[in-house]
Amino acid sequence: MKLIKLPFKILVLPVIALIWLVCLIAKAVTHLSCYVIAPFMLVIGIVLISMLFKHRWTDVGILGTVEVLCLVLLFGVTWMIANMEDLNALLIRFVRS
Repeated sequence: MKLIKLPFKILVLPVIALIWLVCLIAKAVTHLSCYVIAPFMLVIGIVLISMLFKHRWTDVGILGTVEVLCLVLLFGVTWMIANMEDLNALLIRFVRS
């Protein structure tokens, strides 16, 4: 059985390296983008509150949508990184088996 798994284990090694590299780049980009997106979201939040007090509901809807999209973007990237790390761990366990 080990001889049957050997070619697959050899083929999985570059995939593991590629997934690790993608995770590393995604983590770096996420950390750097947080320094850009966080102040942007803070400004949007402040303007959103001022628009609430001025009763400009169209602007509140637009700014709220932009705020939610920023949150979904950050959550989606974090979710992708977590899933890629799980996949990488699964492949490493396959190689070690």
